[in-house]
Amino acid sequence: MAENIHERVCQLIMAMAGHEVQGIRNSELADAVGVSRPTITRDLASLQKIGIVEEIPGLQGRWRLGPKIIQISRAHAEGMARVKSAVAEIEQRFSRTPH
Repeated sequence: MAENIHERVCQLIMAMAGHEVQGIRNSELADAVGVSRPTITRDLASLQKIGIVEEIPGLQGRWRLGPKIIQISRAHAEGMARVKSAVAEIEQRFSRTPH
């Protein structure tokens, strides 16, 4: 069971991973996180407002991670690629034999 709201929201997001197509019910999320359904419903509504989760159209009561999570993931991957490129450039510069 999550000790605070931040831990609970992180657990909620992690519990939703892998349910992108059929989604997951709030009752299943409540069980996974160890809190009541009304608490999960409030958390989902808050996360929905900022694009972290979405209710699946046509599958009322089923939720999945929203586009914001993918955008965050892509931004992270792009940042890591920039860092790798910078490190490779430094390695190349320092591996040259002095003349």
